[in-house]
Amino acid sequence: MMPREPFSPAIILLFVCAFSLCAEVESLWWDDATINGKPVQFVLDTGTGPPVVLFSTAARRLGLKITPPEYQPDAGQTAAGTTELCDLDLGINKARTSLYVIEMPAYLNTVSSADGVLGWQLIKNNVFMLDAVKHSLKLCKVPKDATAWTRLRLQTNLDVLGFEVSNQKGAKAIILIDTGSPDGVRLNPQIWREWKATHTNQPITINAYYAPTIGAVAEDEAWTHEIALGSLNLTDVPVMEADSTDVALGTSMQWQYEATLGLAALKRLDIIIDGKHGIAYLRPKKTRPLPYEHNRLGANFVPATSQSNELVAKVAAGSPAQEAGIQNGDVLMKLDELDVSLSNLNILRKFWMPPGTKIIFTLKRDGKIFKTTAELRNILPPDPPKNSN
Repeated sequence: MMPREPFSPAIILLFVCAFSLCAEVESLWWDDATINGKPVQFVLDTGTGPPVVLFSTAARRLGLKITPPEYQPDAGQTAAGTTELCDLDLGINKARTSLYVIEMPAYLNTVSSADGVLGWQLIKNNVFMLDAVKHSLKLCKVPKDATAWTRLRLQTNLDVLGFEVSNQKGAKAIILIDTGSPDGVRLNPQIWREWKATHTNQPITINAYYAPTIGAVAEDEAWTHEIALGSLNLTDVPVMEADSTDVALGTSMQWQYEATLGLAALKRLDIIIDGKHGIAYLRPKKTRPLPYEHNRLGANFVPATSQSNELVAKVAAGSPAQEAGIQNGDVLMKLDELDVSLSNLNILRKFWMPPGTKIIFTLKRDGKIFKTTAELRNILPPDPPKNSN
């Protein structure tokens, strides 16, 4: 059952919840919910610790009084206010409680259709099948044939969904499951560096996302045809480096943090979670992977700091962006003839348009304005470029 008393902390520690800044957002939706009898739409995020988090825009729309945070958070924390007591109905349970409220940045308009986030704690005592391809979560019984699948224990001392594995050195390690992320596999930074060192010809693009604890981030993203995470083997998934919140949460139990699996990785698995007995049943899929919509420019533009209004380039080597003369640190002024600002970042979705799309960039470098044209192309598989390993 949901807590019937107001949540007490004013800070959400290590709030693992990332939102894509540019791509079309994939989510597991929880539609059967109301607050004070008014319908609300939540994203189900197994990587979020608090049971329920409401976005401030939704809280104001619902007419809820908000008590703001009393103090500024430290690094790795997110300030959260609380609502007045309200009636929350999630279909499976009801409660009269107050809710955490966080302020999302104005430029994060890709999650405008969501009113908030439901966390792992709400469903962790159930048995269900997770289908990332269909974006569905269904209550079920464990089928007999699942006993032949890979079995991993759930880490029950975490507020988020995590699996216990033995890493390549035989030590206990944690794999986090983050249904709030569209990514593939986010690897422990050391494992990521080792992977890149052995895949030197692998093409790279740039993924961008926002996490409340660290702000806007632009990171290298690649593709692997096979990767072993303890006893779990995955094929044909995108990979990138995990951020500091993943690492901190994954190591909070004094275990080695191995990786985080987002929706693109979960699509490569049949998954049954038996929360009642603390067991996950996993079966890697052998089918051809679905097309992976990715940044076909090979560059992205994010604010340099949380106080900055300028969008600064991060460019992958050998990418269409680099071939067009775009460099790290260039400031984006216009896409085609449209001015770019934090209030209209949706136009950066152009980078996910089909191969062959041409985009005219107006950029600023060292105080000088110039234009260049880049032509998008497929960078990541399933249709792999030649000479990748």
